Amino acid sequence: MLIPIRISYNPTIMNIMIVEDHEPTRSRLVSLLDGHDDYKIVAAVDCAEKALDCLGTHAPHLIILDLGLPGLSGVEAVTQVNTACPSAGILIYTSSDEDEKVFACLKAGASGYLLKDSKPVQILAAIEELKAGGAPMSFTIARKVLTEFQAFSPAAELKTITSPLSVREKEVLELLYQGDSYRQIADKLFISLHTVHTHLKNIYEKLHVNSRSQAVFEACQKNFIKR
Repeated sequence: MLIPIRISYNPTIMNIMIVEDHEPTRSRLVSLLDGHDDYKIVAAVDCAEKALDCLGTHAPHLIILDLGLPGLSGVEAVTQVNTACPSAGILIYTSSDEDEKVFACLKAGASGYLLKDSKPVQILAAIEELKAGGAPMSFTIARKVLTEFQAFSPAAELKTITSPLSVREKEVLELLYQGDSYRQIADKLFISLHTVHTHLKNIYEKLHVNSRSQAVFEACQKNFIKR
């Protein structure tokens, strides 16, 4: 059983872990932060799996996490890192501003969301804001979040639940609803059978179910898929 790591915080020093597979970007972040007395880079790794392996050893207060990582990535990485170390802040640092990824990551436990076109001074300001208990975001991301909230009236909010599923996961579920086999789904979507199973695994985790029938029922009940 996974035991969440709880970290005591020294307000004078912030331990930071960088999870970024692009070596030049990773090096730039290390160079930017390592020269500050208030920050200590405890690890700089190229995938989420390595980050998870060394969380207990390095005890970061802040994890700067790219979304486009090899292996475990995106909202799955955010979810697992947040589960393993819930007391650490997670600052997304990515080039993607897709609405689906933004809201999924924030719901999964991300503390902030910066785009990679952010200037060094903006990155430093975001870390200080997070350290003070804020939720730093690039301007375009903050606008998306504000627009999302404004789109809902109190009545509509009660009736509408934002789907955690990706576009591809919805397509897989819709074909399951229509009665297609896993092989038929793979052929229709031009993906491998292994990829279909991977999508299903992710769907089960997101909907908190254990079977395809439960997944289809849950998705239909909440209007996550077309019927």
